[in-house]
Amino acid sequence: MRLLTGFTFALSLLLAPLLLGACSDPAARQAAEAQRLLQADRAFADSSLEQGTAAAFYANMTEDALQLPANAAPVQGSKRIRDRLGDLGAQVLDWTPQRAEVSRSLDLGWTWGEWRLFESAASRKVLARGKYLNIWKRGVDGVWKLAVDIGNQAEEAPQQSAPSS
Repeated sequence: MRLLTGFTFALSLLLAPLLLGACSDPAARQAAEAQRLLQADRAFADSSLEQGTAAAFYANMTEDALQLPANAAPVQGSKRIRDRLGDLGAQVLDWTPQRAEVSRSLDLGWTWGEWRLFESAASRKVLARGKYLNIWKRGVDGVWKLAVDIGNQAEEAPQQSAPSS
């Protein structure tokens, strides 16, 4: 028993600096979580092209999400947002996240970027473009979910198709 206690104590001394170092740098934790959030937004954008915009939003939103679309009334609730986006038909929304920030508590964050609305995923003809700011909540399971989607639209839609990626 004494040997086990001594071993446990020695192990604690060895691991304590590592554990304290990992916990003592909140800025590093924030930066790492901001990168995770940016990746979540990028994966969300990819899923819009792969699954369709309505399905991607529904899968990535909180149940009580709020959407503040450009030139339109606010939409509250994941099902209502999904239904509204379903009206896009073959059109598909794509976006490019630019930056993410996360709160010190690591449970609230935001991303911003630029979006484009394509005639279809296949044609890639750009119908509209703009910028967005999204507010995210991180669940107890560590998964980031979209809580607020805010977008604006550029004055003029470009006359050319987007380059193929």
